[in-house]
Amino acid sequence: MAVADALGLEEYHLVGYSMGAVVSLLTAAQDPRVSRLVIGGMGCAVVECGGVDTRVLDAERLVEALLTEGDLDGYPATARAFREFADFLGSDRPSLAAQARAVHAGPTPLDLVTVPTLLLAGSEDELATRPHVLVDALPDARLRVIDGDHLGAVVAPEFAASIVELLDG
Repeated sequence: MAVADALGLEEYHLVGYSMGAVVSLLTAAQDPRVSRLVIGGMGCAVVECGGVDTRVLDAERLVEALLTEGDLDGYPATARAFREFADFLGSDRPSLAAQARAVHAGPTPLDLVTVPTLLLAGSEDELATRPHVLVDALPDARLRVIDGDHLGAVVAPEFAASIVELLDG
């Protein structure tokens, strides 16, 4: 919200993926300037766990993998893949680690997310299982399932096309 404040925005669309989707949901629940929302890489865990699916991804091991400068041997495959993807994107790993620690501090107030919302979920994404549970918990949401796993769905052509379709609509 501080970025929107600094830019003087009266209204804005918000897009977030994975941990960014949790941040986007929390922002949309608090900031009435969010007019449309696209979230991806999430499913029932937002409703059942409050955010990223810790049943699949051990948050503490993810934090360790994000903060280590050493070898990733011995870390779970999901944490290694997340770290490698963060490095590929040039992400701020300490910030991601802080978000991973904080994301499960409490329930996500889904009833306060009243803007039109699109949930994009990969058909093989183990972090976005049963996405209809999340869609059903949001007052104005729809679901689009895209071929791919957690990292593969993002590069599918229909992923970007779906975002543009909602935001242009």
